[in-house]
Amino acid sequence: MLISASDSGAILFEETLYQSTADSEKMVDVLVEQDIVPAPIKDNWLVSVVELEILLDDDFGIGRTFEVAKKVWAKVLFYLAQKQCDVQRYPPQAKHYLAPNPWHVSFSYARALQNTCLKKWEGGPENVKVAQDVLLVSAKANSLAQLGKYMGEGWSEEAKQGMFVKGYVY
Repeated sequence: MLISASDSGAILFEETLYQSTADSEKMVDVLVEQDIVPAPIKDNWLVSVVELEILLDDDFGIGRTFEVAKKVWAKVLFYLAQKQCDVQRYPPQAKHYLAPNPWHVSFSYARALQNTCLKKWEGGPENVKVAQDVLLVSAKANSLAQLGKYMGEGWSEEAKQGMFVKGYVY
């Protein structure tokens, strides 16, 4: 199973845009080959201002206005959710995103993907397969959670532990 079965986008730090894999493939090319859209992270957590203008003075009806508006709002709210709120570590906590809205609201689960995976990997080449397996389980669980379909399967006790570190400084 490829990670693209669960994830369709990756937000990358600027230096990652220019990095290569151990096989000398550009990281961005690897993502694109797996149908994952790479995007650079915004520095200093500043986000662009996006105006939610839908032309209301045309001759199309309220149905068309709603159809266009929900697509625009879904994209903007998804983007802002990634920048404005803490990442959900444990997928069942995502339920508060599932209010009855005419648009899809999601969350960024980058840290949730990284935490247990990095602990399993520990930088050792002998741990790569185990870390990849953990990554795929985590990606699937978070993907299902943002759709409101996650039922708690697949998470180890280690994965359920929070990532809070007292006194951590960014």
